[in-house]
Amino acid sequence: MADPISTVSKTTLILPQEGKIPELRLEMAKIIEAEHRIIEAKTVNPVTYVDLENCFMESFRDLKRHISSVGYQLDLAAKALEIAKSDLLLDKYPEYLESNNFKKSQDNGDLRMAFFMRDPAYLAALDRINQLKALESNLDGKIKVMENVCRYMRKQMDLILRSGLSGRDLYLTNKG
Repeated sequence: MADPISTVSKTTLILPQEGKIPELRLEMAKIIEAEHRIIEAKTVNPVTYVDLENCFMESFRDLKRHISSVGYQLDLAAKALEIAKSDLLLDKYPEYLESNNFKKSQDNGDLRMAFFMRDPAYLAALDRINQLKALESNLDGKIKVMENVCRYMRKQMDLILRSGLSGRDLYLTNKG
């Protein structure tokens, strides 16, 4: 089985097409750049603030767009799961019960789930849902990081502005 998540370049994340669910391409260049620049937030100053905030906000916007794309793909995967489930329940499951001489009283949720777990379409939809949930969780964590970094930088800039120091006085620690 091929790698379920692949990349065309070092900055594009791709989930391949699965059944009727189209492929998902996520451009990650701005996100990767922001992650590399997080350490710069530690020493933010009035000169670097605008550039850093712009970088982090572009990353934040991309992450939000990706989260909505993943959400849409999750809905499509849930639909594919329900279609596979309905095909099994309506078409194949009654035949399975008859061919194995199960009585109506022996039909239960565990037996149905075991039957579903043997179907490739059902498993593919379930795997896609799990992939997308993991990706959504990862992107959500990155969003929180970008929010926290921007909040930290705003507080730092507020402290600098309230201190009354500006220009070269900002970096002067010992007058003498």
